[in-house]
Amino acid sequence: MRLKLILASTLFLAMLSACDSESNTEEDIPEQLPALRVQITTNTATPFVDYVLEATISTSNPIKEIEVTDNGGLSYTTKVSSTGDDLGTTVDLFFMYSTPGAYKLEFLVTDIYNQKVPFSETITVTRGNAVRIISAEVISFYNKDQTWDPEFNANDPNRLADVKIAFSKSKLVERFDTPSFEFDMWYISETRENQNDLFFDFSSEDLYIDLSKEMRITLGDDDGGNIGQSLMLDTPVYRVLDFKEYNTKRPTEITVKDAAINFEMKFIVEWPQG
Repeated sequence: MRLKLILASTLFLAMLSACDSESNTEEDIPEQLPALRVQITTNTATPFVDYVLEATISTSNPIKEIEVTDNGGLSYTTKVSSTGDDLGTTVDLFFMYSTPGAYKLEFLVTDIYNQKVPFSETITVTRGNAVRIISAEVISFYNKDQTWDPEFNANDPNRLADVKIAFSKSKLVERFDTPSFEFDMWYISETRENQNDLFFDFSSEDLYIDLSKEMRITLGDDDGGNIGQSLMLDTPVYRVLDFKEYNTKRPTEITVKDAAINFEMKFIVEWPQG
């Protein structure tokens, strides 16, 4: 009888040990994280020049961070939760391009579990409703043919302005959530020393601007070494070419004038078809 009790006690202890072992094994198994799945949708499959492309990234798990590399690494942006909370499961992004062509977008999405999913998309931007600027010629500006560099005497051609032109147009500056824009220098010419040859040929350039937008024109005297001055001696230091004003007749030649500062500039443009 005593032997039976000892055997029963031994068996009971062994069962407790086995149960305890099973419990420890279950606790050692790490919790399986929910898989991170990512999807991107856009408002168009064929964006065009100066068009705002809207993209929405949707995920199966709450988002902690999104990194975006745009156009082969030329532009990098990131959005990360700064409050400790997640960004939700959808994030809106915006893109805009100045010239036609193929652009590669690379994304890295990190969820709240620190799981990462990389993916990429290639988009093709078409001309759309963009006007192409073929050439520009500076006809006149304030104090043309007169002294801009007084360190030279009245007969020295170096006294004349060293002319540089620049164009600005609206640029996307905020990629996430709500897009915002500002005017940005879009094209800067080489310097034409001493007013030499004020005709600028852009036929080999991709200077496109949507016909619903305006272009700001600046003209400067460039003395090198970041030293120069505006050739438009009033405020603002630019003049505007608004293509909407010409959209009905669509002339090949457009002249921008301001008699108050003796400014005149002639453009040759190519309008989109349709």
